[in-house]
Amino acid sequence: MSKLYIMCGLAFAGKSTLARILAKHTGSKLIAFDNLWVEKAKEQPVSKGVDGWRFIRKIAQDEISKCLHEGISVVYDDNNVRLEHREELRKVAKEANSEPIIIYLNTPLEIIRAREQANKVTGKRHEVEPENFQTVLEQLEPPSSDEKALEFKPNMDMNEFLKKLD
Repeated sequence: MSKLYIMCGLAFAGKSTLARILAKHTGSKLIAFDNLWVEKAKEQPVSKGVDGWRFIRKIAQDEISKCLHEGISVVYDDNNVRLEHREELRKVAKEANSEPIIIYLNTPLEIIRAREQANKVTGKRHEVEPENFQTVLEQLEPPSSDEKALEFKPNMDMNEFLKKLD
């Protein structure tokens, strides 16, 4: 059965790094919201507001659905901080007879802020506008116990965490 690994957490929590590791470990396809945005922006202008976000999210969900229907597992790298967003993705997985798995990166805010500051020096990834970060922070709905999310914290042993997925 194919699986949809739904990453969940704030910017600079470590989602993209963990998503790459998960994709390699599980042999899944990695679909990253940020990468889709960059790719689509090369083809046509993508508005920076909510309309652009919805546009890219729809493209991501279509690609996820296509892969899952083909029996290909997917790691979806996006914030997915709101329950309704995770529910949409769970629905996509269920429609493809796939198993949805939430991966919640529970990274303390002080670590996130330190990573954000370090990125201003290194420029290894794009910056997140302060107002966008604040909006996402305010919208954060950590997964409830009903969602049966796998929680990842920065101090966890990666190999032990990956064993939970096997």
